[in-house]
Amino acid sequence: MAEPISLASGLLALATFALQSSVTLYNTILSFKSHHTRVRDLVEELQGLSEVLNPLSETIRATTEIDFSPLDLPLLRCGNACKEFEQELLKCSSRSSDGRTSFRDWARLRYMGDDIDNFRRLLAGYKLTITIALADANLRKSSVTAESLRSYEDLIQTATDDLQARLESIDEKLEVVLGQTVAESSPDPTELNLIKEERLSTQKCLQICEQLSEHISQIQLNAKLSASALELGDLDAVPERVTNEGLQECKNSLALTAAKLERHMKDLIDRLVTTSQATTSKDDATDLARLRDEWETTRQCMDICSKADHHLKENVSIIDNFATGDAVQFMVSTNGKILHGKNRGTGWKTRQVGGYLSDAAVMHLSRDISGISHRNMEKEVVSTRGNGPNAAAENGQAPDFGERWGRGFTLVSRPTWEGTSTSMGPAERE
Repeated sequence: MAEPISLASGLLALATFALQSSVTLYNTILSFKSHHTRVRDLVEELQGLSEVLNPLSETIRATTEIDFSPLDLPLLRCGNACKEFEQELLKCSSRSSDGRTSFRDWARLRYMGDDIDNFRRLLAGYKLTITIALADANLRKSSVTAESLRSYEDLIQTATDDLQARLESIDEKLEVVLGQTVAESSPDPTELNLIKEERLSTQKCLQICEQLSEHISQIQLNAKLSASALELGDLDAVPERVTNEGLQECKNSLALTAAKLERHMKDLIDRLVTTSQATTSKDDATDLARLRDEWETTRQCMDICSKADHHLKENVSIIDNFATGDAVQFMVSTNGKILHGKNRGTGWKTRQVGGYLSDAAVMHLSRDISGISHRNMEKEVVSTRGNGPNAAAENGQAPDFGERWGRGFTLVSRPTWEGTSTSMGPAERE
């Protein structure tokens, strides 16, 4: 008999377990003949989940440089959810008069009180989280296009929104279960009431931390300095930079507070599960334990998305250069950060540099371009002097020659074979 899967089983074992469980559920559903729209949607979701779990397993086997340990709990819950849903499906079909091969009563099928659509959305959350973890790892190893970055940003936002909705749904279910448990408990439900009140208070504090952190992010976004101002050491940027650093410290402190509150919330839910076992049925106790595990997993998935979003902002330099006239534009990365931006200029003398270069190469290019600009400026000064109001007279030209024909040059005479003279231009004299 195989060892039961747990968090101690190792990341590769958990990924393999999740993959095998999803494939088994996929094949079990296909063994039934009746597949309406919602069932087909679930089949497609399971297929997509397997297509994400396969490369994850291969990546874990191939490298030890990437840390996928935050996925351990989502992978465990994903595999367990597929196994448990398959058990509910087989149990429901065995009670159906249609029999397994022609099972039609999909609407009666429930998992943790939810129907097929909600279970499909649960799997979609796992799939998105794993996809983001893989993309985050690849983002730090290779360059991507601007279009890929936008798609990645949209993916993170979609996953975060879906997980937030999932978390709210779990909180509502926990509230219902807690209310029923308090009502059905012993005449002195003091402990359960205290758990209920403390859980609501902790949940409110978590919301405050999230809202304040989001507000600080908006302030930082509005006050964000351009990269050029920071590189040039603009004195006016110092107060804003110091303010930004202080705001970031506030966000870091809020993150630590939220982590403590989440651990406290988990402890409260654990106490709720333990206390409720004496007053609830076995099935209700099982659902409550699953809700606890799902709450913790959803929080972990949201943390993965949050860190991926932070890595995206941390590892991508966004530059938008625009200049007119005689300008030099640099859009380079000297530290391996991904470049996402544009060099735009309308002047015919605009010079642009872009790409991944070393510090020494950037300094060398900067000196070369500055030298070229200086030499061009000296030539223009000389040219301007040569085109002054007395230039034509000094060159022996008519006063209006320059206005009509340009600067020109003076011809010199030379002897010919016939004893006459002709004129020779400057090119010939050389």
